Amino acid sequence: MIYYAHGDALISSEDLQDDPSLVEKLSSFYKDLDSGRQPAPLAFESGELTPANALTSFDVAAAGDPPDPIAFTPIGLGKPLTVMIREVYTGKFPKGGFLGGGGKDMLVTSAVKSIASFEAKPRAHNFLQDKVAQRTHLHRPSAGRQGTPFVFHSPALLERSLTMDLTIVFDSFPKEIFAQVGDIFSSAAGIPIFQVHSVFLLAAGMLTKLLGSAGEAIFDGKPVFNSSSPIDIALPGTTPIPPGFALITAENVNQLDKDFLKNNHVNEQGQVVDKNENEYEGDVPYIVISVDGAPMEELANFAPTAASAAVLSRFFGIKDGQQLPLDTIIDAIKLFNDLKFRKEIDRLDDQLKALKPDDPKRPQLEEKRKALLGNIMEDLLKPK
Repeated sequence: MIYYAHGDALISSEDLQDDPSLVEKLSSFYKDLDSGRQPAPLAFESGELTPANALTSFDVAAAGDPPDPIAFTPIGLGKPLTVMIREVYTGKFPKGGFLGGGGKDMLVTSAVKSIASFEAKPRAHNFLQDKVAQRTHLHRPSAGRQGTPFVFHSPALLERSLTMDLTIVFDSFPKEIFAQVGDIFSSAAGIPIFQVHSVFLLAAGMLTKLLGSAGEAIFDGKPVFNSSSPIDIALPGTTPIPPGFALITAENVNQLDKDFLKNNHVNEQGQVVDKNENEYEGDVPYIVISVDGAPMEELANFAPTAASAAVLSRFFGIKDGQQLPLDTIIDAIKLFNDLKFRKEIDRLDDQLKALKPDDPKRPQLEEKRKALLGNIMEDLLKPK
């Protein structure tokens, strides 16, 4: 279940569907705030949204004042979109051991695909951490560990809705297997490592097939946390999500703690805290993500690499433990993606030429063209 942070309130998409008036209230609140007016606070069962706690603008602090948090950038069709893990909390997991002592090895994975896509997407491996205990807070992989908190990036979003899966798995891997997998789990230019099939990994410009024992050990664990959540950007009949933090919990969160949503909220740093700003230390596991529309050039290769992972194993036979260089193949897939977007732009240009200057269809087509252009990475394939 996904809950979006509005001030110190947590509101789910189901809440908005059950009470359509909430949509109008939230829309009016943010419109007033954007225009410089001071809207009245909105009270919810889980908290309150006020002009003071809404993360929508950035003001330079006066001398001596603490700085305000950097604001999130608006999202929408044709704009950049970045989804990032901001906190993983293990709650009452992993089970086993005296009072949870010692801990177990933990793997956090993610997968994102368009609602219009039929094919399953490869999973990205975001965290691989050894000896994780119960009630542990993890905000990002440390500098000495492989992994990345980034889940999704698009320089100019074309999809109206995405589906995001997040999974936490615990296991006690033999030391030699953990070392083997850890060596492979390294990121290339800030891009997550994508699982192609059950025992294939894409990492550091190489496609690698893990040896049988390693593959089985790392992928056969049973998830203790498994969530599939919608990210609706411009889907008719749904409320567009706001930029900012969102809390991901299991569907049975109310059975684990009936007062969890009532007593806790996501603060300005993306942490789950109670009304006294004390960090949550209970049994409920969760993941906090952020959704932002700021451009991130360092993630420009994200989509082509994911596409590479999804198709490579269909065309290359690799023996156990063998590695295959990918740099040339990934470059080719980048060009293929660019060519696909360029053809779509050429098609839109033909439609625009046939329209009159005041045709009501023109603004929508021009906005889509702008989004397609933002996704082309190679300058030679950009229309002049």
